[in-house]
Amino acid sequence: MRYRYFRFLSAYLQKAFGAVVRTVLATLVFGTFVVGLLRFMGVPVPSAYEVLRSFEGLGKLAKILS
Repeated sequence: MRYRYFRFLSAYLQKAFGAVVRTVLATLVFGTFVVGLLRFMGVPVPSAYEVLRSFEGLGKLAKILS
């Protein structure tokens, strides 16, 4: 009985992990394509560092407002 539960849990976690990996990869590919297309069209796209700094600023703003 215990073995069956472990197999079920293992299969579920394996499928969930696979779905997460596929989602992350698809997001990276799609994001790279969109950023490349925007740069090709001449749209100014912020660097990854600038994007991370904006999230840091949102965290500081949230601390001030709370």
